[in-house]
Amino acid sequence: MSAARLIALAALVPACYAGAVAETPEASTGDATTTTSSSTSTNTDPDPQASTSTTGATTDGASDDEPDLSELGYSADDAREYLASIAPMVVGRLLSPDEDNLIHHFGADAIVPIVEAWVSEPAFADSARAMLQVKLAASGSKDGIDFELPGNLAAHLARSDRPYSELLTAPYCVDPGGAEIPCDTGAPYAAGVLTTRAYLIANASRFNLRRARRMMFIFTCSTYPMDPAVQPRIAKDTLIPMFRAMTKEEQTVPEAANGFGNGSACYSCHGQFSAHAQLFVRFSQDGLYHPEATGLQDPENELGRSINGLYTSHFVDPGAASLEISQVYNQLVDSLVDAGRVLAESPPFYPCAARNVLEYSFGMSEAEAVDIDPKLLAELTARAHARDLRLRGDAAAGPTFGDLFVVALTHPRVLQVVIGLPESKP
Repeated sequence: MSAARLIALAALVPACYAGAVAETPEASTGDATTTTSSSTSTNTDPDPQASTSTTGATTDGASDDEPDLSELGYSADDAREYLASIAPMVVGRLLSPDEDNLIHHFGADAIVPIVEAWVSEPAFADSARAMLQVKLAASGSKDGIDFELPGNLAAHLARSDRPYSELLTAPYCVDPGGAEIPCDTGAPYAAGVLTTRAYLIANASRFNLRRARRMMFIFTCSTYPMDPAVQPRIAKDTLIPMFRAMTKEEQTVPEAANGFGNGSACYSCHGQFSAHAQLFVRFSQDGLYHPEATGLQDPENELGRSINGLYTSHFVDPGAASLEISQVYNQLVDSLVDAGRVLAESPPFYPCAARNVLEYSFGMSEAEAVDIDPKLLAELTARAHARDLRLRGDAAAGPTFGDLFVVALTHPRVLQVVIGLPESKP
């Protein structure tokens, strides 16, 4: 199964999709620090932001001209080929005899019930764990630090049928047995995976740039610079001088003028970066919380490093530099707790979650996943919310891992890409 076929979705279904988002290089952020992780997988952030438009979606999550799987003309062999290709990623096994028999008798109509059953299997929680571990580049243990905490939380949410959004809002961490425990940073609060040493260490860098960048990219598929209507820039005069520059002539800091980060165009990105990086100002390079953090540059250390293994704030005022209070998507936040909630409630959150599911399920790279059609992601989001409401009624609190996997892996257009258009088959 080729990831390139998913990327080509727009070309294969021209009647419904006008085109894919073009990939452009990521804006430089000045993050030149190499981070340490116990994972064997690393990722880079592509540039375009996923669209959050729901144009063309109906209240039940399907577009007006969306065919049912039974109407697409797929054979039992087609259904078997498709399900056999994704079963190892979703439930870690081959198709069972019972599933093969169901496909034999019902053909493509067996796809939905089989995938629906998969997300109730114990092994599905392991897939949720693996998806997040790959995305965060964090697993295993090192130097006494448990890099499994993010994966533990993902597996717990999948197993317990809890909302995917609790990756950012859970006020606890999870031990290997699935029990809720305090997170390991020593912070007086918890915000899901964001307050694990695993996330903080794997994304440690000067000025807290990588921590901020990966938070926004992994959970909202957003990159810098962002639309200022969505993420307003911090006032220039509140930032340290190097991040105020928009031209080479304005850059007065030698390290920046000589090539650190954007150099001559720092403010375009760091006017927004500053707000998100500030949320991490009290977390040191080893992921521990320091309430006494100043956020000020250590004059004896490299640019972007504060004292005690902490990182420098973007803010010039010492009072502001030490605070976690900041702004995310034009909302005032007091800490990562508020920031996680704002991100989880933001329009791009679930489309990005759907993109993450497709990326994982079909072995795509982040750069390839950028090209998944935003309209498809909007449809998957609508379908996931509809499934959540249908299954949980008044208790619906947002799509779960199961909701996202089911709607993504049973969407007609995904099948059309992965196994081809029925009419093109001999």
